[in-house]
Amino acid sequence: MKGIIYYLFVLTAVFFVCRHFITDNKEYADAYDNTEKVEAFYEGDDYMQGMPSYSLLGYQSKYVVADRTQDTNADRYKDNTFAALFFNDTDREVLVAHNVYRRIYPASMTKLVTAILVCEAVERGDLNLDDYVLYSHDINFDEYNGAMHSGFSEGYSATLRNYMYAFMMCSFNDFGVLFGELIAGNEADFCNMMNQKMKEIGATNCHFSNTHGLHLDDHYVTAYDMYLILEEASKHELLSEIDGYSSYTFVYKDENGDEWGWDIEPTNRFVNRDISLPSNIKIKEWKTGTTGMAGYCLAMKVEINEKDYTVVVADNQSSDDLYNTISAMFNLANK
Repeated sequence: MKGIIYYLFVLTAVFFVCRHFITDNKEYADAYDNTEKVEAFYEGDDYMQGMPSYSLLGYQSKYVVADRTQDTNADRYKDNTFAALFFNDTDREVLVAHNVYRRIYPASMTKLVTAILVCEAVERGDLNLDDYVLYSHDINFDEYNGAMHSGFSEGYSATLRNYMYAFMMCSFNDFGVLFGELIAGNEADFCNMMNQKMKEIGATNCHFSNTHGLHLDDHYVTAYDMYLILEEASKHELLSEIDGYSSYTFVYKDENGDEWGWDIEPTNRFVNRDISLPSNIKIKEWKTGTTGMAGYCLAMKVEINEKDYTVVVADNQSSDDLYNTISAMFNLANK
């Protein structure tokens, strides 16, 4: 009996000791005084005065972000476009957003991605723009009727710089294959590099299966990803330089080593002066694209009244409608 009483006494003592340390021992020497006024928070009339502030360093600080749940000023574009966007990059403002996260086919807008990787190889020192590159075998697209082709055959050559000008201005599809083989050994491995680069820049809703944009079902993009691609392209001086030309003499050598010059013009009708623009609009980086599945496409950065804008349109009507649509968009920049 005495053992049981002793045992209960010990348990009771342990209980009160534990309760003291767990429940009652809440006072600390440097405890915060709830009555103390924190002057930094309350100085002046503004409650937030004295609070720390931070610069946005992440994704949202660099790019315009369009609402995924709704379009913006889209009624004008629903009937004649697959997708359309017009962003004020300077003020981070969405002026037009229609289907900007919908998968579309990019056609030759693809070439911007290919060109970015070529520029990176040049900037790393892996390639030299003034070195001649041999067209080592015929590159044909027999399955695509009317595909843009340089007309080159085995034995032709040109400097990498000239290839790049013709690729971006005239949209020669065979030069994309040439670049893929030059950098990665084959086009398939180069496409893996393209897709990896897209992940790095946050363009996660696209997939590229060739270097040029001729139609494949698993080769797609979104208008918003094209916006991100243009942002990346604008970082490369060579592309900005090429996109400023309204004509260029493309110099190459035939299979006999004889040199020829070919005056070429850009496919962008704003740049080749087929369509006039007001003097306050300056065309910067751009790429056109056209296939039966993609429609008539143009991705472009422009400067209007000293502010930067991006426009991406995939039109399902005609080339004329594409340029009329974009011209009308430009008016939104003046409002």
